[in-house]
Amino acid sequence: MLYYYVFITGLFISSFTEKAEDAFCFGTLELDLPVRYLHIQLRHGGTNATQSIGPLKISILGSCRYRLLFDYHDGSYVLRLRLWSSCLQIVINIHTPNGIPLCDSPVVIKKADGSLLYSEYCDCPRRIVSQWMQEARCALQHSQLDSDLSQWSTINFEKVLKIVKKKWASPQHRYSNALCHYQIIKNNLYRQCFGEYTDFRTFVDAAFTSLMRKMYLPNTEFIFNLGDWPLVKVGSDLVPMISWCGSRDTMDIVVPTYELMKSVIDSMESVTLDIHSVRGEKYYGWQQKKNKAVFRGRDSNEVRRLRLKIAKLSRLHSDFLDAGITQYFFFNQSQHTPTVETMPFPDFFKYKFVLNIDGTVAAYRFPFLLAGDSIVFKSFSDYYEHFYADLEEGLHYFHFNDSTLIEQIKQARTQNHNKTLNATRQFVLQHLQPLNIYCYYADFVQKYTNKLEKIPIQPEDEMELIPKIPPGKQFVDQSCVCSNQISYEENVHNRQEL
Repeated sequence: MLYYYVFITGLFISSFTEKAEDAFCFGTLELDLPVRYLHIQLRHGGTNATQSIGPLKISILGSCRYRLLFDYHDGSYVLRLRLWSSCLQIVINIHTPNGIPLCDSPVVIKKADGSLLYSEYCDCPRRIVSQWMQEARCALQHSQLDSDLSQWSTINFEKVLKIVKKKWASPQHRYSNALCHYQIIKNNLYRQCFGEYTDFRTFVDAAFTSLMRKMYLPNTEFIFNLGDWPLVKVGSDLVPMISWCGSRDTMDIVVPTYELMKSVIDSMESVTLDIHSVRGEKYYGWQQKKNKAVFRGRDSNEVRRLRLKIAKLSRLHSDFLDAGITQYFFFNQSQHTPTVETMPFPDFFKYKFVLNIDGTVAAYRFPFLLAGDSIVFKSFSDYYEHFYADLEEGLHYFHFNDSTLIEQIKQARTQNHNKTLNATRQFVLQHLQPLNIYCYYADFVQKYTNKLEKIPIQPEDEMELIPKIPPGKQFVDQSCVCSNQISYEENVHNRQEL
């Protein structure tokens, strides 16, 4: 007997059978994201399988997609689709190598209202942000975001802008700071940037225009810090500054990093490393992995110099540690260990233990290390990303410093790590999937805007309009025809009537 459940018109698919081989399947297929994905967890006798059964048989009807299937070799797979053109529906058949159907195949991906499945560069928003979040079943709370925003009951943005221009955006600060004043007006993005080095504005542009192509964002305005360090010190002016990284002595509002967002938007297109693909195509079973810890990175941990210390420690304890500096920028190489070759990211998981060590700020590789199948040792840090508040030290990762690391590795060699590996995998599935990143940004816009004392109704004169579709991508999807679309004005009117 097959029990089949479809949540929210097919966005989340779960299945269970009493056959010898069955699967629990979940993901986002109908929702318009850059990449649609379906996780497939094989089951045997009512429990999760822990080994691969080989390549699954996948057939897809429809010519509007590019597909990839990753076998994690632990009984789970992820099927990913990127649409190059919009289409009405896609039909997917998923079978085991011996022909048993999975996920209640055939899986028909189509929208209940008959509108198209849109590709990433199709500008066809249909719902306001709160409706989109409800349809996507986004979490109502985000621990770090809610904590950050709780610092303000209301936000007087005119006052904020005056402080920002005086403290961080004045001409004398142009080489030390980089930030942008953003406005969203009628679902268009405008910005004015300050500072000499503002190239990272393109990452912010990409994040918010991607949201706008999928939903109507409310009129709002905010300051985005493009630099590495969070800017607003605790106890100083209460400025709601948006940053990719937070710290113990600052109060910036933290959102997912440009590394994470870029890996989602450009997945299966111009980037090869994302939360689903970090392990690569080759699998290394636990007993096949090297029984030591690994690290590669630049010399960018300037204050604590922990990266330098770990590289030196590796030369003294090569049986336990394979660590090295790939490039010197801050320190004189002649006074430290020689440089080593960079390592492809999937090769980190040839080792049982991987080290996450702060660089200039938090090491933005951390979510990708968690998505692997090795145990993560993380340096003590004053810095954090948006998801750290939901992690549990001792369960998802283990703290270390240079004086304790070798003993920790010795002890870890004797322990069973199944609990940690399973907990980390569940964390990645629940907090770091592409949908989670979109939900976080959408939730930020909604909750932050609700605190503004005054909502902007037109862009400032100095503002630059950012194209909704990036240059060079306007004609990628020749099939993009918006259907069943409600205009921005109608959405606002309907919202006011509720």
